[in-house]
Amino acid sequence: MEMEAAGRCSRKRKSAELGSPEVGAASEGRGPGPTAGNQVPPPPPPLPGAEGGCSDRISDLPDAVLGEIISLLPTKEGARTQVLASRWRRLWRSAPLNLDCRPYLFDKDARDAIISRILAIHQGPGRRFCAPVYHLHGHRAEAWLRSPALDNLHELELCSYHPRFPFPPETQHPPPAAAFRFSDTLRVATIGECHLTDSTVQALLFPKLQKLALKRVPAYIGIQS
Repeated sequence: MEMEAAGRCSRKRKSAELGSPEVGAASEGRGPGPTAGNQVPPPPPPLPGAEGGCSDRISDLPDAVLGEIISLLPTKEGARTQVLASRWRRLWRSAPLNLDCRPYLFDKDARDAIISRILAIHQGPGRRFCAPVYHLHGHRAEAWLRSPALDNLHELELCSYHPRFPFPPETQHPPPAAAFRFSDTLRVATIGECHLTDSTVQALLFPKLQKLALKRVPAYIGIQS
C-alpha cells in the first residue's frame, strides 16, 4: 500500500511540472518564460510635445530663426515649407523673400502670373530678387519691383543672358528705374548685360553696398558706396 501511494504522488508531481508555464514553453521550443532577472524593461515615455516618440526640435526654434532658414532656400522649396505642419504655414509669407524668377522663364503664359502671385501673397520684406534684366520691361516689371514684398531688399541680381535661358534679348536695354529704389538697403548688386547711361551711374548711391558685380555692362564706372 505504501509503494502504491508513493507511486501516485510521484505521478502527480510530474504531471504538475509538465503543466507549469516554464516546462510547457521549453517543450514547445520557446525556452523558459521571463523571470524577475531577465524581463525586458518597458520603453521610455515620449518627450513632451513629441509625436510618435520623436521630438521636432526644428519647429521649436523661434520664428526669426526659421524665417532666416526659409529665406536661404530656393523660391519653390521655401514656399513648400508651408505644408510641413501648421506651425510652418505662416512662416514663409513673413520670412524675407528670396525670389528667383529664372525657373519661371520657360513658360511665357505662366511666368507673369506666377511671379505676380508670389509678390501679391508675400508680406515682405525682401531678401533677394533675381531676374534677367531683359525680362524686366513694361508696366508689369515696374509693378513687381515696387511691390511691398521686396521692401528692404538686400540682394538684387539683374543677371545677363545665358544660353540656357529662353527668348534671348535683341538689344541691350537700360534696367527699370524701379530697380534702383533699393539703393539704400542693398548689400549685394549684380547688373548684367544692360546699358547704363552716365547720368544714371553718377546719380547712384549705395551706402550699405558690400559687393558689386557688372557683367558686360558698357558704362562709366562712377558708382558711389
